[in-house]
Amino acid sequence: MTKNSHIAYISQGKLYLKFDDAAIQEVESEFGQTLQTRLLQIKRKKAWNNKGIMEMMMPPGAMERMQNQPEPTMPVSITSMCKGQAGKLLYALEAGEVGGIFTIDISHNRENRLFHNSNFRVSHLDFNAEKNLIACTTIYPTGIANIATMIIDSARPNDVTEGDSLDLAPRWIPNKNKALVYQSAGLGRVEEGYVGDRTPFRIEKLDFDTQEITTLASDPKSDLLSPQIGYDGMLYYIRRPFRDRRPQFNPLNLLKDILLIPVKLVYAIFQWLNFFSQMHTGKPLMSAGTNQKVEPKLIKAWGEWITPDMLKDKNFGDADAPALVPRNWELVKQAETGIPELLAEGVLSYDLAQDGAIAYTNGSAIYMIYPDGQSERILVDNLIESVSILT
Repeated sequence: MTKNSHIAYISQGKLYLKFDDAAIQEVESEFGQTLQTRLLQIKRKKAWNNKGIMEMMMPPGAMERMQNQPEPTMPVSITSMCKGQAGKLLYALEAGEVGGIFTIDISHNRENRLFHNSNFRVSHLDFNAEKNLIACTTIYPTGIANIATMIIDSARPNDVTEGDSLDLAPRWIPNKNKALVYQSAGLGRVEEGYVGDRTPFRIEKLDFDTQEITTLASDPKSDLLSPQIGYDGMLYYIRRPFRDRRPQFNPLNLLKDILLIPVKLVYAIFQWLNFFSQMHTGKPLMSAGTNQKVEPKLIKAWGEWITPDMLKDKNFGDADAPALVPRNWELVKQAETGIPELLAEGVLSYDLAQDGAIAYTNGSAIYMIYPDGQSERILVDNLIESVSILT
C-alpha cells in the first residue's frame, strides 16, 4: 500500500471519498433524495387538505407565519459503509422508518438497491468477496441487535445470532473458510420490559463450519469495540472504560430535586405562557437575555453520547483537529494469549489494510499508520463517525 490511500468516511450522516491527492468527493444516494421528495409531496398534500381546519383553529396571523417557515425535509443518513465488489462501495442508509443496503459503482456513480424495509435497521456492514457475502448488524425496536448475513443478490439479511443481547460490528476473518468476529453485550431489563443496563462489550468469534461461538477477549472494566483480525493474525479493537448505567441513589441529589420543585413549576408555567405569546403576537414575553447559548455539537459513538465533561483533556489531538472522544478510547492489538499493545489514543473508528496499514479517526481528522511505522494525517473534517480503507 502506497502512502497515498483510497479512503471512505462518514461525517454527519454523509458519505465521502478521498482518493490519493484528489479533492474530497461526496457520494449522494439517489434513493434517499427520491424518498425525501416523495414524503415532502405527501406532507404538502395533507397540509393542503387540512388548511381550512387549521385556519379556524389557529389565531390570526399564525397560519401566515407558519407558511413562511422553511419546509423541513426528512433527514437521510448513511450509517455504515465498506468496500464491496471490484470498483463498488456498499453502504447502509436510514430515512425515517425506512432503512436498507445499497451499492454504488464509484467510477460511474450508479446506485443499486439491494434491500430495504421498515421492520429493522441495518448497520456495520462488512463484505466477504470470496463468499460474495455481506455481514451486518440488524437492530430491532425491542432494543436487541443481532449479527446477520446476506448473499449480495438475496432478498434480505438472515440473523445468525439471537438472544437478549447487543451483537454488533461483525468482521470477516481473513484466510478462514467462513468465520467472523464481533462485539457482544448482554442486556438487563426493568420490570416494564425496557432495557435498563447492559454488560461490558466482549469480543466473540463465530465459526460457521463448527457452529461454535468463542470468546476471544473480555474485560469487566472495559468495553471492547469494533474487533478485527488482521492478515497478521493479530486481534485489533478499541478499548474504552465501561460505564455502569444503573442509577445510584444519592440523598443530596434527592434533597436538591425537592428544593427545586417550586422553581421548576414556575419555569414550566412561564414557558407555557411564552408559547401562547409567540403564537398570538409572534414575540416572546421577554426580549432581554433571550439569546440562547450555543450548545456544542455532540457525537454518538458505539451507543454512547460524548459530552463535553467526558473530554477532560481538551487539548488532546491537533490544534485544528481536537479529539472528539476521550484519550482513554484506545486502539490496541494483541495476540490470542498476549497482552494488548497500545497503538493510538482517542480513537473513534479505524480500519485495516491487507498490508498492515491502519486508518483511524479521532472524530475530527483521519490518520494513517503505515507498516514501516510512519504516520501522517490524511484529512480534517467535522464529526467523522467512521472510516474505511478502499485500497
